Order: sequence, then structure tokens, then C-alpha cells
Amino acid sequence: MGDIFFDLDGTLLNTQAGIGESIQAALTTLGYPSVSPSELTSCFGPPIRDSFARLLNTDHQALIETAVRHFRQHYQHKGIYNYQRYAGIEALLQQLTQRQKTLRVLTIKPQPQAEWLIQHAQLAPLFKSIHGSHLDGSRSDKTQHLKSLLQQQQTPDQPHWMIGDRASDVHAAQACGIHSVAVTWGYGDSAELHHANSDFVIHRPDQLIPLLIN
Repeated sequence: MGDIFFDLDGTLLNTQAGIGESIQAALTTLGYPSVSPSELTSCFGPPIRDSFARLLNTDHQALIETAVRHFRQHYQHKGIYNYQRYAGIEALLQQLTQRQKTLRVLTIKPQPQAEWLIQHAQLAPLFKSIHGSHLDGSRSDKTQHLKSLLQQQQTPDQPHWMIGDRASDVHAAQACGIHSVAVTWGYGDSAELHHANSDFVIHRPDQLIPLLIN
């Protein structure tokens, strides 16, 4: 088997509360009203610049970058600590590692934040590598990032997997011709995951074991 790529937010860790409070803090600093929980939910998955463009109803890049800067200031000092590891995730990763599966993290979260979270959650020893976006927003296209990573693999003929909670994870896998698994414990709702047409849909981490162990 080839590599197994895991999304981070909504798949390995529930970072929703920390991201949400940091988005609200950025909006408050800029003088904008707080947004509803449903509006916040739509921000968990897309690149943060896209979310602020929508929340602020603007395509003014300077304003978007200012919002991102305020968001990161709050997130790095406060919000990043507000996360939980999903039940069963560590046991799943340990089982896969014991069977010598190659595990990697692929996320649109900035690389430094992704590395810090995986280390703080004590999951770092279970992953071969962590692949996040750049702080300037590059590498935020998960499809292109995944394609680049696959091109670097030494076993191109082996089946690779992408595990995630949003349609963007499934679409990235489909565009790259690898297997996709949608998880329902994250941020994507049932309609989104249904329409994404993933190869597999699972409701608990342990349900991934029979798919990946052969």
C-alpha cells in the first residue's frame, strides 16, 4: 500500500472552537459584528482568506490580509490551544503504524500551526511527514498540493488514500486518482459528503481499519 494522507482539522483534531473564537476576534478588532454559528461552520475547511472574503463581503486584498493577520495573532496566542483529539484517533493511528503503514498529514492549515498541533496532541511520532500551506496562502489548494506530493512518491503504482471530513478532501483524491474516505465526525454535513461521492464513508475511526489493512 502507498501513503495514507489524513486531513487535520475535523479529521484528526476538533479545532473548531479555537478557529471560531479567533475569527470572531478578528472581526471585532476590525469593527465588524460577530457572525452566527452557521456562518462560522462554513469557515471550517476552506482557506482562511476565502472565508474572510465571504464574511467581510469584499475582494479587497488589503482588508482580507488585515483580517488574516488579526486572526493569526489571536489564534497563535489563544485559539490554537482550544482543540480536542477525536476519540479513537490515536488508537487508529497506532494500529496503522504497527502495521507499517506510511501516514502523512495534508492540510490547508499553515505549516507551523499544523506541526505545533500534531506535536502538542502527541501524534507526531505516528506520522512520516506533515504538509501544510505557506503563510502567504500558497499551497492552500489541496488538490494541487496532493498532486505534487504524489509525484514525489517512490511507489507511484501503489494505492494511496486520502482521509478527510470535507468535500474538498474527496475532490482532491478524485482529481489525483487515489482512494477517498469521508469521515462524518468532522465539519462536513451529510449532504455535502453524500454529493462528494467518496469511495467510502465512515462514522468511527475504527471503521477505517478493515479498509486499509489487507
